[in-house]
Amino acid sequence: MAGDSPPDPARVVSLELEASLVKKPQVYLVLDPPRRALEVRSRGHVLDVITLAGIEVVTQQPLLGAGTPPVVPVPAIWTVKSGPGDTDREIIAPDSLRPMPKEGEEEEEASPTPAPPGPTPTATPVPEPPASYRAQLDTGWDLWVCEALPASGFWPRLTAAVRDGWARLRGGGEDLPPALALAMSSDDAKRIHHLLRVGMPILVVAGAS
Repeated sequence: MAGDSPPDPARVVSLELEASLVKKPQVYLVLDPPRRALEVRSRGHVLDVITLAGIEVVTQQPLLGAGTPPVVPVPAIWTVKSGPGDTDREIIAPDSLRPMPKEGEEEEEASPTPAPPGPTPTATPVPEPPASYRAQLDTGWDLWVCEALPASGFWPRLTAAVRDGWARLRGGGEDLPPALALAMSSDDAKRIHHLLRVGMPILVVAGAS
């Protein structure tokens, strides 16, 4: 209609990208920087919403001069290449053990094999997920989940530079790729820890959603 404003191109691309995800019966994440929200979705339906306390691009910057931060490529679908949730696996032990029937024989209903005498084994406790962790993305970026955004400014950069310098003198140190840091409550960080695993798609939208 005349007078109607044209659709936001970034919004259109975001919808097209999500349309490619809803075709599959999978869970995916939607990161909405303007709304400071991280949503867990499936088939286009919102299953959970994480409110972010902050979001920021983090890079290794020179001590003198802030440098030019890299541009976050959005809208786009990022895929977790290596994540903290990769080690989350549920192991279910059978309630009882039965011998496998021989060829031509039918399996008979038998009472479960009694457990050998001895002390009752103690179940291994499931470790509590951490509140801060990092996931590697297929874009060459990292995704940081933390309770507070990294400090910025000259003095924090000076402290980081000194710490990195000493580490390199000792044969350590690490060149970190650019990262997108997401600050959220510790409870929310622990709740989504298992989702950040290999193959998890993250739709990063742009504009109002």
